[in-house]
Amino acid sequence: MSKKLFITCLAILTTFFCRATLWHIGSGQSYTLPSQVKNLVQDGDTVFIDGGIYLNDAVKWTKSNLRFIGLGIGNDRTVLRCSGDIPNGKGIFVFESPGLCDDIYIENIVFEGAQISDANGANGAGIRFQARNLTVKSCLFIHCQNGILEGHGSVTDSNVIIEQCEFSQNGYQLPNDPDYSGYEHHLYIGASTDTLVITNCYLHDPRGQANSIKSRAQRSFILYNMIDEAEGYGSWEINIAQGGLNVLIGNIIIQGTSGANHGIVGWDTAINALEDFYFINNTVINQFSGNIAYFNVVPASGINTFKVWNNLFVSVPGANTQLITGNIPSNMDNQYNALLANYPWSGFTNPNNNDFTLNSSATEIIDQGGNAGTTNTGFSLSPSNMYQSYEEPLLSRPYDGNIDIGAFEFIVPEKVNTLSGVSDVQIWPNPSSGIVHVKSSCRSVQLSVLDIQGRWIERAIYFADEQMLDLSSLPEGIYLLRINDLNGLIHVKKLSILR
Repeated sequence: MSKKLFITCLAILTTFFCRATLWHIGSGQSYTLPSQVKNLVQDGDTVFIDGGIYLNDAVKWTKSNLRFIGLGIGNDRTVLRCSGDIPNGKGIFVFESPGLCDDIYIENIVFEGAQISDANGANGAGIRFQARNLTVKSCLFIHCQNGILEGHGSVTDSNVIIEQCEFSQNGYQLPNDPDYSGYEHHLYIGASTDTLVITNCYLHDPRGQANSIKSRAQRSFILYNMIDEAEGYGSWEINIAQGGLNVLIGNIIIQGTSGANHGIVGWDTAINALEDFYFINNTVINQFSGNIAYFNVVPASGINTFKVWNNLFVSVPGANTQLITGNIPSNMDNQYNALLANYPWSGFTNPNNNDFTLNSSATEIIDQGGNAGTTNTGFSLSPSNMYQSYEEPLLSRPYDGNIDIGAFEFIVPEKVNTLSGVSDVQIWPNPSSGIVHVKSSCRSVQLSVLDIQGRWIERAIYFADEQMLDLSSLPEGIYLLRINDLNGLIHVKKLSILR
């Protein structure tokens, strides 16, 4: 983020929250630690926290409608770090009283090292939330026993939104124990949540049999994320603990090589009011060479809907893979899926770099999907976006009348002129020796350079109406220049590089 853009955003936030008190925390401010304003903030206040490391400063907050915004950027992020057991026995930021600590917004803060002793439950959290309504955006949770731990027995109507966050190496692990010793999680959502929404997040490398996502919510929408066990020693990537309405669309989900539990999605019980499962247009990778189950369903009855459509399942050769183990629902709707046993698959652009976009060789899945319709509650099951990075906006998913299997849609080069908005983009010179100017009549959020096979070569965030690209490192040839604008339109033009 540029300094000018950052100052503009800060001014907008200051204007928006002008009716409440603004508190500014930092080494050069009147208050140097968040805990120093704990007893000063009132309902509706905003707390800005400068970049820097705030060591062992865990806080229990006691007001509602609070907003916490980290001002640090780049290598100077706002970091709340704990180096030992948290004295409050719960977490770095704690909101434990429904009715007193509701409607909390947290943005751009790093929560690091949250832990408490075995005697106190061994479930320290970056954020421990026991009230109603939490929104977390652009935060990092790292080396915590739990990234976010949510739930309160007296609450059933909380809503939790988590967007553009990273969860890394969370879970419980004893010193000098390389394998596992506990069951804490990247993200644990209790039965107090009515609706959970997780979008554009990156969850990876869990510790100590951690689940990446464990949810008891009545409704869970897990949309367009990357969930990668990677080198971690975790359990289920997604654990549906007591059923509910579960909608999973457009995710990249990766079982690592050495996890504690070799399964992707587990469903433990069916005791929520809704019992519907929709697994649509996900890309699922298995890197474990032994026995693997993509789904394990424990309930023998009570599941109303179990719909698995348009998913790409790719496993390493030789693994003993099963689509589903346990109790196969009698109403299972399993259509338009592709199960391949040749990972790393040649249809992926660069799987060794976690780039699972498609190239033209992905003939088994291009245009092979079907229209999944809607949930029983009317939520559309048509994927509208594609994950690229939790640090960047979601890409709009293009369509040319057919749907591809998996989390990504391939751009057919010969059909680029049928995409909307082509005339809104100007590029010059074209042909070019490598320096290219791009101008669009619509402000856009993403600019990409692709080769003629549709494989991404370079990406850039693009906020202005004109941009210069240095493509002098590319060899001569024909390329595609793609822009996703703020209106959801995709603009594509051909670019020639000649020397």
